[in-house]
Amino acid sequence: MTALPILALALAACTETPATSDTEATSAGTTGTTGTASATATDATSDTPTTDTPTTDTPTNPSGSTSDATTSPTGQSTTDSGGADVTIYDVQMGKFAVDDVVTIKGVIVTSPVKLKDLKGTMFVEEPEGGEYSGIAVYMYDEVTAALDAPPGSIVDITASYSEFFDNSQLVVKAVGDITVVGQGQVPAPALVQSADIATGGPKAENYEGVLVEIDDAVVTDPAIDIGQFEVEGGARVSDYFLFDLGQAPKPKQGDVYPTVIGPLLYSFDQFQIAPRSLADLGDPGDTTGGTTGDTTGGGMSDTIYDIQMGKFKLMDPVALEGVIATSGLTFKKDGFFVQDPKGGEYSGIFVYIGANMVTVAPGDVLNISGTYDEFFTYSEIKVAKPADIIKTGTAPVPAPAVVTSAEVATGGAKAENYEGVLVQVKNAKVSAAIDMNNEFIVDTKLRVDDLFFAKADWVAPKIGDTYTSITGPLAYTFDNFKVAPRTLADLVK
Repeated sequence: MTALPILALALAACTETPATSDTEATSAGTTGTTGTASATATDATSDTPTTDTPTTDTPTNPSGSTSDATTSPTGQSTTDSGGADVTIYDVQMGKFAVDDVVTIKGVIVTSPVKLKDLKGTMFVEEPEGGEYSGIAVYMYDEVTAALDAPPGSIVDITASYSEFFDNSQLVVKAVGDITVVGQGQVPAPALVQSADIATGGPKAENYEGVLVEIDDAVVTDPAIDIGQFEVEGGARVSDYFLFDLGQAPKPKQGDVYPTVIGPLLYSFDQFQIAPRSLADLGDPGDTTGGTTGDTTGGGMSDTIYDIQMGKFKLMDPVALEGVIATSGLTFKKDGFFVQDPKGGEYSGIFVYIGANMVTVAPGDVLNISGTYDEFFTYSEIKVAKPADIIKTGTAPVPAPAVVTSAEVATGGAKAENYEGVLVQVKNAKVSAAIDMNNEFIVDTKLRVDDLFFAKADWVAPKIGDTYTSITGPLAYTFDNFKVAPRTLADLVK
């Protein structure tokens, strides 16, 4: 709950996902044929559909050939995985024909998944990086639904090689054909010149699908096409990932972005850099220079402090980086709490996921994109889809802030400040037993809530019982602040 205005409940504004072909979210090629096929699919980076959208459900090359990969009724792959393992370099340098089935092992996911009609596209790259090291992976809906592979995941892939309107891609139809085998580091973006990777540039084909970076990018056309702007040298920047996040940038003529980072995609006869979040775009007001090798991209991420101290309006898009989960999912599985690693007042907030299937554990380090909302004056970040929550590592859960019951109870001097923060009260004496809401009260003021518990697992203390400590995030529901123990270990007698 923000420390400033009391805001009413609002639903997240859902802009229609930019239309793409039913089978592909980008169009690019690295086999020397770029631009030979007209772009007849709906533009992946545009919210305005074009005509003559392909009707096939299988990605095709410009001549219409399709993948040989098939899926059995049980969902198991029936493709021939081929002989010796190959690399992305092999595929991108033209050593395979369209529809060849290849097995590529140990590559690293470099982007979130772009969803369209439940199907998904993400980018992967060889750990060594460099030219010809990256490629798009197009996945059928059952594959996308089963896959949990945030950026940094190491994966093995068996797929058919396809050229979708000259966009090189690996097509994965069966769940068993892509496997997460470990966690690694996303390769540092390749530092390139704008003119080299612009459409027609001498290095554009070489870097298709690769994570690239341009430094000190001067905006020369802030709206060269729907969802795109152009920078000096001719490179285009696309809102391919940002549109769905509600984070499309609004550049002005002459703005200077210290960094522009993202996979290089090809769509409608144009190469485009696709930032994965606003963190991949340096603040155009910051002219301190580039961040080569630093995929945080210039410090554009928001903070929980900013949100909780009233610097955002209701339904503003927000992008948090490096926050730590202080809880798992609530008993209803509709959300969890996160906190800035530095802790303190205004450092925590509730993340509402609704019916989205998300797995979160305390200590997960997360990047989160969503919208700021107030649910009956309870501050929260509303997340539209699972791909908006990206796990980047693990870290110790911030130590709880030791407070008194009077400070954080309803009406307490510090209640607003610690809303959403992991707190701890000591020597708390039960003053009211379980009520109809399954809550009890300590020290005559502070409610203790069963937010994370099934009714059968919840405690039933007697009046006069004393807890050495009670720990949990400070929640706010039904006009009351409440400590919400996450497990029985948070209730110490």
